Amino acid sequence: MKQTIIYTKNNCPQCKATKRWLNEHNIDYQEINTTNDQNAINHLKRIGVERLPFVVTDKGNLTGFQPAVLEKLV
Repeated sequence: MKQTIIYTKNNCPQCKATKRWLNEHNIDYQEINTTNDQNAINHLKRIGVERLPFVVTDKGNLTGFQPAVLEKLV
C-alpha cells in the first residue's frame, strides 16, 4: 500500500484539521510543508493543485479538509 502524503503550509487551519483527523484515525502519513519548499510548490502547480491541504492516497486524492472523503480514501 502506498503511503498517504499530505501537502501543507504554515498557518493553515484546514491543514491542521486534516492532520488532526489523520492522527485521530491512526493513519500514517508523510507531511510535505510547502511554505519554504519551492520544488513542492512547483510540483503542485504542474499537476493543477490550487489549494491546500492536498492529500494523496493509493485510492485517490483530495484538497481541503473533507472528513467524509478522507474516510473513503484511507
